[in-house]
Amino acid sequence: MPGTAPIREEILEPLRRTLVWLAAHRDREGRILCREHAVEHTGKSAYAIVSALELLALDPARDADFLRELAVGQARRLVANLVREGDSPCHTFRPGWHDPFNCSNSIIDGGAASDALAEIVRRLGPTLAPEERERFLAASVLHARTYLRYAVLDKGIPAQRAWGLTGLAAAAAASGDADLERAAIEAIGALEAIQHPDGSYPYHPVEWGAEHAGESDVSAFYQSRITGFLFHALALLGRDPADPLFRGPLARGLEFLLALQAPDGTKCGLVEAKPWYWGAEYEVASHPFDVHALAKGWRLDGRDRFADAAVRSFRAWAAHLLPDGEPRSHLPASGRGRSYQCPLFWSAHAAWILRAAVDLEAAFAREGAAAPAPSAGGSIDLRVQWFPQAELGRLEDGRTIAWVRGKRPGVNVHHGSPRGAGLLRVFDKRAGRDVLDRGAGEWVGTAGAFSPARGWRSGSSELRFSLWLARVHARAGRFGAALCAPGRVFRDGVIAFASPRVGSAFDLAPEVDVLEDGVLLRSALAHRDGSRAPGSALVRRFRLEGDGLAVEEHVESDGAARSLDFRFPRGARDVVREGPRASYRIP
Repeated sequence: MPGTAPIREEILEPLRRTLVWLAAHRDREGRILCREHAVEHTGKSAYAIVSALELLALDPARDADFLRELAVGQARRLVANLVREGDSPCHTFRPGWHDPFNCSNSIIDGGAASDALAEIVRRLGPTLAPEERERFLAASVLHARTYLRYAVLDKGIPAQRAWGLTGLAAAAAASGDADLERAAIEAIGALEAIQHPDGSYPYHPVEWGAEHAGESDVSAFYQSRITGFLFHALALLGRDPADPLFRGPLARGLEFLLALQAPDGTKCGLVEAKPWYWGAEYEVASHPFDVHALAKGWRLDGRDRFADAAVRSFRAWAAHLLPDGEPRSHLPASGRGRSYQCPLFWSAHAAWILRAAVDLEAAFAREGAAAPAPSAGGSIDLRVQWFPQAELGRLEDGRTIAWVRGKRPGVNVHHGSPRGAGLLRVFDKRAGRDVLDRGAGEWVGTAGAFSPARGWRSGSSELRFSLWLARVHARAGRFGAALCAPGRVFRDGVIAFASPRVGSAFDLAPEVDVLEDGVLLRSALAHRDGSRAPGSALVRRFRLEGDGLAVEEHVESDGAARSLDFRFPRGARDVVREGPRASYRIP
């Protein structure tokens, strides 16, 4: 199990580099100002405190003066930003939701700020001036007492509730306030209750106020936050995560997170309730939360696959850093663009890796843990996992991992996973890369005529949001992107949904049979909004063979569809197309 050995430079160096990049954004008043949004993201500045404190503890002989000054300076900024909400007794950390360019809200900012202020009192308390120590603690507790203890039970997005929980639990632990502790335990119960039995979490449950069905989809980006924040809160509250009351939800959350990960450390990004955030089909911006949750999961039950996954996730995140420490959500490539969130957010979140650095070091030190992937040799061992609420299958043999999606709750240009009813991703272990091209392995055709009504119904509500996206681009000085944003949303959110194009990846409600060696889907051709082409019917079988994936496709009826074609993946072998049937093997 994890020990207390010195932390290797492979871990510490990129984390130091990222913190230095973040600290370089300070102005003369000590504010960390985002160059992208021209605002002080208080909830992210809070994590500069946490990172500095962790590095002070892990490597006290290096940069001690800089780290202490950064931590204390940002704690002062947090206190300065704690403001009473008008005549309300509620005190929140500005800007929160008051500045839309903060791209955050009060529960996220407040959870991080209360957490960080309680942390600096715990870590540096004896060395702080008494009046300053009291100010830091008082600010943490005041926000928790007047806002967080209510918000953790009111907010509609589970990950936001969990974020607020981190600050509430920290304030409860620092103050010994029994009311705060009771509220934190109640919040933990609410989060456990909203978790799906298969371990996944809805991004924004319909029963908690989601306006679009796609928001209730699961999210590869957000999955690890809730599990990791629960680990953090339980530790602060003195609760044992191994208690059966907590262990089940934590273990299920980790299992689903693990199922999303490929041997290169990245996750299947097409499982995503919020795809508009990302400029590629994957992201590593969530990896600091993944590393934290997986490392804590390994500490909980000792399963080495959690340790291996934490190492892979960390290495993928570190490999995306620029030389100056600026994080990237994905690598540049054809067809990829900018992500919505800013690098300052991502750099701040690296604090969660540092919070698990001791466990991560022990994971690295395990014999064989440094291997970037499981054995890439051939094997007859087959593993089929099916997560019924997420409707996600992970198929793995000695050569291949394939992710197959069944049903999805809904989709428009900004909400809900953009593809389903078939393959999402195929990874070749031997080659160490993906082998399914975008849009490949799917039937495509047309049905009916161009439908303005369908397009408007699907995307009209998003046109207003496109103006907000334009404002964000303009604020960052990207005036060309600002001018193009409304047109892009109209093209992708209205015109594309109005198109007569149909495809096998757009069906929202296939029937699924889980087999010993794979998955069989009974589906239909559908327009982008999920409306089916009348009379169409498909049978799609994805089967492991020990050294790759065999795919068999049969169009039982093309119904109203015309000009139907099948797009084989590049590199597919044993390719056969005979009328309504297609088959191939990959890789």
